[in-house]
Amino acid sequence: MPNISRRNLLYAFGIIYATPMLHIGAPAASRRAAVAQRGESRFVFTSQQFAQRATCKVTSDDSAGACSIFELGSLPKFGPPRHVHHREDEWYYALSGDFLFEVGREQHALPAGGSIWLPRDIPHCWANAGTTDGKLILLCQPGGFEKFFEEASQGPPLTSQDPGDLHKLHALHAKYGMELLGPPLFPPTHQPQSGKL
Repeated sequence: MPNISRRNLLYAFGIIYATPMLHIGAPAASRRAAVAQRGESRFVFTSQQFAQRATCKVTSDDSAGACSIFELGSLPKFGPPRHVHHREDEWYYALSGDFLFEVGREQHALPAGGSIWLPRDIPHCWANAGTTDGKLILLCQPGGFEKFFEEASQGPPLTSQDPGDLHKLHALHAKYGMELLGPPLFPPTHQPQSGKL
């Protein structure tokens, strides 16, 4: 039998003893399936108008804070203003439509079936560049972004240029670890006026 130091032996027993306990304190939500049927949202948005364009397929509670996942509908020439996340990394997958992403100084076309990973701290915006409605899957990591969507759907349009609205929009973005940096890819005249992002 090899000579094992007392310290290494105690360390090994500590790992064996503590490993099962790591799962005991885990939230129950992380140990059950989260199912969302077609058109079903696991997070109930207050704005019916927003709820018609977005469904939350996995909430932060479902994933024990690991991520939130959304299916987003996007009108033609629609997209959020330029912004930056300081908390979340994002992954987008185009289900339908032709999207354009502006990430830093680069532009990337994203047709149906394409995906893009956006690490936090990189300014970006995107839009459905096509002439028909499009759909995206959005994964935000860590979770909790459904709360931003809920608050944003209750406030002024993200594309508003009214000084009072801009003050509210900057405060909302700051609350969720983001900065609002500039206009969307397409002029606001093409943007939905309320309840939509």
